[in-house]
Order: sequence, then structure tokens, then C-alpha cells
Amino acid sequence: MILNHFGVLFPNVKSFSYNVKHYQRQKGAVRFRCRPERDYTMSEPSRDWSIERAVEDMTAIGAFGPGRGFVSFTLDNRHTGQDQFASVVLYGTVTLRDEPDGLRSHQLVIKLKHRTPEMIALCTNDAQFHNEKLFYERIKPFLLDCAQGQDRLPSLCRYFYGRNECGDQAFRDAIVLENECPRGYRCMSGDRKFMDFDHLVVALRTLAKFHGLSYRAKHKASDEFADMVADVKDTHWKDDGSYALPFQVIESLISVCLDRMEERHGGDGRTSRFRAKLSGCGAERLLRTVLVPREPLAVLCHGDFNVNNLLFRYDDHGTPVDALVMDVADVRYVSPAFDLSFFLYMNTDRGTREAHWDALLDEYCAALSECVADVVDVVRVPDRGQVDAEMRRLAFYALVRVSFFMRVMCIERTAFDDVMSFVHKDVEEITRVMLSFGGDRATDLIADVVQHIFDIGAAETVDEL
Repeated sequence: MILNHFGVLFPNVKSFSYNVKHYQRQKGAVRFRCRPERDYTMSEPSRDWSIERAVEDMTAIGAFGPGRGFVSFTLDNRHTGQDQFASVVLYGTVTLRDEPDGLRSHQLVIKLKHRTPEMIALCTNDAQFHNEKLFYERIKPFLLDCAQGQDRLPSLCRYFYGRNECGDQAFRDAIVLENECPRGYRCMSGDRKFMDFDHLVVALRTLAKFHGLSYRAKHKASDEFADMVADVKDTHWKDDGSYALPFQVIESLISVCLDRMEERHGGDGRTSRFRAKLSGCGAERLLRTVLVPREPLAVLCHGDFNVNNLLFRYDDHGTPVDALVMDVADVRYVSPAFDLSFFLYMNTDRGTREAHWDALLDEYCAALSECVADVVDVVRVPDRGQVDAEMRRLAFYALVRVSFFMRVMCIERTAFDDVMSFVHKDVEEITRVMLSFGGDRATDLIADVVQHIFDIGAAETVDEL
């Protein structure tokens, strides 16, 4: 299969999320709806398994607190507003008996693996569940202990339970989090493709807090932190060493945008040099080079820090005041610009970058410095000059991801009527289909990103790598 990492490529596509109304037992099978007009039936892995039974078992082992008894679990239609593809996501409410306080309930988000081995492999479910379980059970408590102050903590989901046994018992594997909507968090207001300045600033402050925890951890217990980070699994590269998307496709997607730049401004030599740098194995070599962590700047990055993995809390005037980070399945130890470059290029348009680029990076750097203000004599974080240098070095990575994510963002969800047939296409057909997504509008948006990458001197940095 060409796109063995399809869940990484299209995290916004809702194709295989369970529709609650169709999650029910029907004559020894689990039936669910992939699209409103299409039903899929798969053999049930175990006749004694159900989501209600699974939540009851979680309760029995104390996932929701010691001494609490299971009363009921009800699937509901509450939704965080985030689309999912890489895993099956259910929403529901568990009611518990809590003596002597009586009954209490939790609204849950339950992530399950896909129900066939092919989809599990396609979406790297095993590696992603490993990372989430590792993060919530080991890394997060360690990092929070290093923070030594609530004001330095990013907002994260509350974790209840994780299981990742894989193999023939993979249908039982689950990540269970609290649904944060009752606490006032929701997806960004409106139907905007790009974030405004206020949302960007709040998100960057959260990202700085997330990164800042790593610098404190490396100071407090560097060996212990290194051992945890070493256990993180790579979700971007396949087992055979190849990248999620064939580099021939990546080269074509970027080349079309270089053509658009030349149409706008004529050739100035930079586009031809950049194009030559990507030819052959150049793109793969570049990507591998920039993703090698370099000390002392490397941190544990979120890996997919993007609007679809953020929930915002607003004040009474509708102004965002906090951002909560979701979905840590793609965490990676690398330059902080891994998150920062992708986030800024994916979530801003040309006008915002031209007007606010410096201000946005200043906000990130200021928030990062605040994270270590009490230990500034012994903990160093990158200054603005170092951040700029890392942004130039990681710009190519951001462009690789933006070159296809931006196109996916510009299409209607109905473009994916049959995911599995799409992923079996050859390189030429994948390129043709990908280039059709978003049309000229997407090409213009990505060409704007390339132009900005050139303007900040990242093309020259690429030449030096």
C-alpha cells in the first residue's frame, strides 16, 4: 500500500468515526457507518465484549477512582468538535456509585483502534496508542512534577485509562480521557480555515508551556527524561524506513507551487536551486537531516500541534483565554520548531504572516522564558535569534506537511468516499488526486508559504544542509 500512514496524512477526515446511532450489536456483528450512505459490517472480535462491559471493567480496576462502583454507561452525541480518522472515537457518560457521596458521573472520550488489522496498520494505531499511554502514564506526571507551579502548566486532558496489548486482542485496546467541553473548552469559533491573532497568541502560549516542561525536566533529571523520550515510537516513518507519503508525490506537490511562484515573480534562481535540491533523494535526505534532535534545544514536541488538536476556552466577551492540547499520539523529541513551524504555516494566511510574524514569535519566546523564570540562572531556553535559526532549519519539514495538509483542508469531506481504494493507487494517481484537492486556491496558499520560507532565508539554510 502506498499510504501506509494514511491516518497521519489525513487526521481531519471524519471517514471512519463511529456514528453513535449505528454502534450496536446486530446478529453477532458490530455494524457501524463509515459514511451516511454506506454501511460496513465486520465480524465481532469477541462475543463477550461491548463498550459498556469495557467501561465496567475499567471501573472495577479503579480507573475512575478507588472504591467506585459501576452503575451505567451511555453513549451520547456530545462532541468536542474535532474530526478524527486515525482512531475510532466514542463519546459517552459513565455513572458511578461513590459512597458515601452517592452517584457521580464523568463525560468521556474513548479512543479505540480500528476494527481490522489493515486499518490498524494503515493508521499506525499500535504506535499511536503506545505513545498516548506512555505520555499520560509516565511522561506527563514527570513533566508536571518538574513544573513546580500551576501557572507553568499547559492545559491537558484528564486521563483515566489506557490499554495497548495489540495483536488479536487489539479490539480491547483503548485510551479514555475526560470530555473537556463541560469545563468550557470548545473548538475555535466560526468556520475559519485560519486562526486570527488572538487565537494564535493563546495557542502559542500553550505550546511554549508544553515545550518549557522539557527544559525544566532536562535540568532536574536529564537521564530519567531521556529514558522516557527514548521509549516514544515514531509515527511518521514506516517500519521499512520510508516516509508516510512517497517523496515523488511530495516533490510534485512542492514543484507545482514553485511553478506558481515563478508565474508570479519570474525565476530568480532560488526556485530552480530549491527544486534541484529536492530532486532524486534530496527531499528525503533533507527531511531526515532536520529531524535529528540537536542539544540543548531539543524538546518533547506535540507532533501535530494544529487547530484540529486544540480546544479553546473563552471569556464572557468571546475572547480566547486558554487553549487545551489534545491528541498526543505523535509526540516526538526534536527541535521546538518542529511544532512551531508547522503550526504557524498551517494556521496563518499570508496577510497574518506579513503583519504579525515577529509579534507571534515574540509571544512564544516570552511565554517560554516565563516557564523558567524561577530557575533562569540554571535553565536556558532558546532566545529569539535561536528560534529564528531553528525556524529556518525546520521550514522544509513544515513545507512537506503543509504541501498536502493544506490541500486536504481545502476540500469537502465527501472527497473521501472510499478511503481504502484511494490508498491503493500508484504514485502517479496519488499525485494527480492530491493536486486536484483545493485546486488553484490550495496551490496559491502553499505558494504563499514557500514565498515566506524564501523571505526568511530558509532556502539558503536548505542549501547549507
